[in-house]
Amino acid sequence: MKVEYIARKVTLTDQARQVAEKKLAKVKKFFNDILDVRVEVELERHLHVVDISVRGKDFVVQSTAQNKDVMAAIQEAVDKLEIQARRAKTRLKDHKKRAGSEAKTDQGWAVDVLERDSIASGEPRIVERSSIPIKPMSIEEAVLQLDDSSQGFLVFRNSSNDRINVLYRRQDKNLGLITPEF
Repeated sequence: MKVEYIARKVTLTDQARQVAEKKLAKVKKFFNDILDVRVEVELERHLHVVDISVRGKDFVVQSTAQNKDVMAAIQEAVDKLEIQARRAKTRLKDHKKRAGSEAKTDQGWAVDVLERDSIASGEPRIVERSSIPIKPMSIEEAVLQLDDSSQGFLVFRNSSNDRINVLYRRQDKNLGLITPEF
């Protein structure tokens, strides 16, 4: 891993460079495709400001720290960078997991494909059957669950009136609520 150092209004010692490289080795374990690492140290009003940015194939992580001591500022910046690197890696893993075939099993719905040939023929037939668990919750909880979901709708039992409701996303990015009457 090649680290680029930029020092403004301050001289950066070899000891500070070694500390930075030693600390940045921890961040390297989170990502295997790091392209560029830049450490900028600047003296502003008796404070050392350290900006660290790590750029990779599909991510950019940056952190900034200020301290009177250069070494402490570098350590703070790398600690912040490590936290952000953890978050970024988790985000990448979750994104890849949802994009894969595990998206349907994440919902807990059983999906059966009934007739694969009818999809190509163009005739409207039932080709998929799902079982949806219906949980009692308030409308506010349903809105939060729908926001977390990749589905366009949520079927739930309204806890205030004990009726089945459907909450769905509209094309104008608002939400709609269907309450059937019996």
